[in-house]
Amino acid sequence: MAKLTVLKDDEVVRVIKAYLTLTSAYAEVSMDTQLSIERGIIWMIHSIQFHIEPSANGITALAEVAAAGYESIKMQVTRESESGTLDFQEADLIQSHCMSIGRSAAIGTDAGPLWLYDDSPKVYEYRIPLPYASQSIFFGGQTTTGVDVNIALRIFYTVRSVSDKYFFRVAQALLG
Repeated sequence: MAKLTVLKDDEVVRVIKAYLTLTSAYAEVSMDTQLSIERGIIWMIHSIQFHIEPSANGITALAEVAAAGYESIKMQVTRESESGTLDFQEADLIQSHCMSIGRSAAIGTDAGPLWLYDDSPKVYEYRIPLPYASQSIFFGGQTTTGVDVNIALRIFYTVRSVSDKYFFRVAQALLG
């Protein structure tokens, strides 16, 4: 069984934030982490949070779907810059979140009911923090809704100095 992470007295949980407007084309923003594994400074990621901003009328972009239609909002945090959303098993993917909704075909003159296919949690917490040591981290996504969707990201992390022994273990885990 994994142990829970206990912060030391001098550790402070920090947060980095990013905002992005998604369209049908993939959009991405790069965030500077100011990390260097060579200098022995890494992040320990404790939590990643995705938030979909409501539109001006107070509802999300997934509230209206045409009959026999399907809409989705996909967002992801990656190690490298990407040209599209990644599959779950891709090595560069740190965390992804997808919200999708569909409606069955029209019967007579009535549109079928809405079916929410996937609404996984928007908060991802790691019992054992994820080590991260690259100088950039990337936040991207896209939508099929036909309207712009504003999304926000927050990554909660602590900064850690690593010894040579730990450096080699982390480097091997990150590269291998």
